[in-house]
Amino acid sequence: MTDPLHAIVSGAGVGGLTAALCLARAGLRVTVLERAPALEEVGAGLQLSPNASSILRDLGLLDTLAPFAVAPEALRVRRARDGAELMRMPLGAQAEARWGAPHIVVHRADLQRVLLDACGSTPSIVVKTDVEALGFATVEQDGRPGVQIGALENCEHTRFDADVAIAADGLRSTLRGRLGLGLGDAPVYSGRTAWRALIPGSEAPARALRPETNLWLGAKAHLVHYPLRGSDLVNLVAIIEDPWRGEDAADIWRDPLDANPRHLHRAFSMWSHEARDLLSLVRQWRRWPLFERPFSKRWSMDNVALLGDAAHPVLPFLAQGAALAIEDAASLGLAFAAHGADARAAIAAYERERIPRASDVAIASRRQASIYHMTGPMALARDAVMRRISIEAAMSRMDWVYGYRHGSGVSRPLLPWRG
Repeated sequence: MTDPLHAIVSGAGVGGLTAALCLARAGLRVTVLERAPALEEVGAGLQLSPNASSILRDLGLLDTLAPFAVAPEALRVRRARDGAELMRMPLGAQAEARWGAPHIVVHRADLQRVLLDACGSTPSIVVKTDVEALGFATVEQDGRPGVQIGALENCEHTRFDADVAIAADGLRSTLRGRLGLGLGDAPVYSGRTAWRALIPGSEAPARALRPETNLWLGAKAHLVHYPLRGSDLVNLVAIIEDPWRGEDAADIWRDPLDANPRHLHRAFSMWSHEARDLLSLVRQWRRWPLFERPFSKRWSMDNVALLGDAAHPVLPFLAQGAALAIEDAASLGLAFAAHGADARAAIAAYERERIPRASDVAIASRRQASIYHMTGPMALARDAVMRRISIEAAMSRMDWVYGYRHGSGVSRPLLPWRG
């Protein structure tokens, strides 16, 4: 009997830890390398739509996550200047019945902790912190293709041998840079910045604590907020068009940019009092410049593959960044379950499944950005369409995102709120 394949996963974020669990389920032995000395409580809120929560349920983690999560009853879309409701799309039980799994919101740290605990209780998974993957070389090991990962462990150079390596190391992936995708593959600033904050529930107005996701649409800006942790917190994300041209932090989750919010408040100065009052409660804003990468027709080289933001950073206008990473992980695990010891065949199957899907979501997210930030007559037309759209039409336009399951194919997206 041959030994199980050994996979190295670089990065212990949501995508990397989910990938470790999915690969272990497929029979692989997994070592996760995380460059941070410890996995600390960082980040902010995440929306996990049914295409992601269904995977967590299949992994047996949804019940564990439930005490930390909120299941919004609706998505409420509002006009920035006066707070008027443009549309209300039900979520809750109706969403679960339609898409087969709940739509939930959760703090990134809570999700990461649940994933980490699950990895810790899986004998075939080892998570090593304070280890930074620096590069890789493909080799022949025991008569089959393999990979060597060069790394720094506790500031000492070391090497890890494996059959396959998965780069889940984020936007500025070190391992992606070794795939030979060319100079034009560098991340590109999108022209938009997300300002993120958490407000204690005890300080938030009652309306902001309702179990619903609020989306406010304004000129060249929008705002999303929803409660977290049983309304102990309110998560805010304000996204504006921004001429920022600096460099982002090396790890934007752990070292987000502190910044003076004057530019942010200026962008929202003509919004309704309700929105501005909510923004005024924030004690500390963190500034996330939003980046994209050029689309690539390949995410792998030999036995090394990309996953999550390392493969396909996506703008947050469909709230699918974490969901896509979780989808990637499930697809990767299923590919290895199907192809056994043939790592290259498994990676090829993973690419065939995931590249079209991730590209569709990224393109739709980019288009959604232009819809959210419309100005003048275009914004008036958008608002009129949203006021007329039926609940069934609104939900059907999300079927291709929320109803997606591995192997089901990718239905082409409808542009939300148009026509």
